[in-house]
Amino acid sequence: MLLFLLMLRKGAFRVCPIFFSYVAFGVCADVARFLVRNYRAAYYATYWATEAVYCVLGILTMYGVFRAVLRNLDRRSWFRFLFPAVVVLGVVLSLARAHAVPPRVDGLLVYIVTGEIAVRFVQVLAALLTLIPLFGLRGQRYQFGIAAGFGLYATAALLITTKVSDFGVGYKFLWSVVSVNAYSMAELIWIWTFWGPQPETVSQELLEIKPDEELLPRGGKFGREFVPLPSLHEQSDC
Repeated sequence: MLLFLLMLRKGAFRVCPIFFSYVAFGVCADVARFLVRNYRAAYYATYWATEAVYCVLGILTMYGVFRAVLRNLDRRSWFRFLFPAVVVLGVVLSLARAHAVPPRVDGLLVYIVTGEIAVRFVQVLAALLTLIPLFGLRGQRYQFGIAAGFGLYATAALLITTKVSDFGVGYKFLWSVVSVNAYSMAELIWIWTFWGPQPETVSQELLEIKPDEELLPRGGKFGREFVPLPSLHEQSDC
């Protein structure tokens, strides 16, 4: 709730609308889970239904951050296939692991655990591809914070979910504890991220990626007036 209110107050929902949708849904999901907490079947269905939506919104958020950070590669023909390739790789890794080490759970939990591992693989890989270009750059505070929070949570969730898959429901309590604590730490990272302003300074590295395309002279070859760079912070995809 604090993160939701902070993003509203800062107007960060305009900069990161997909992540704001993720946070807003989190508030609604918590309320729904609280209302049915005393009804076992209803809580089970509500929990996993909202968890599925969480996973989808989480992947969409990472896709938005991914595009925002690597926007200079937008014109490359292969770039649009990069994130789908990450998703496919995450699914393949999860299925390959399930084939090599069959999950020690029964029924619907087999699909839930396998799907959960696939989602966490995707988020970890996407976080790595997003965070590496951001080190040393200014003006990407929000994107860096979102990716760092998801990277931390997804890594912890991936590790503990594989334990549940390998050893069965005996690790269910530990899975709950680790997941809650990892998500709480991710939320602290996000609160810290949106507590401060998004710096307006654009790093020299970004200016050097496509100088001929980013700075276009007015008035022909010998013109001295240049079209300024568009702001990187007016609207983001994250």
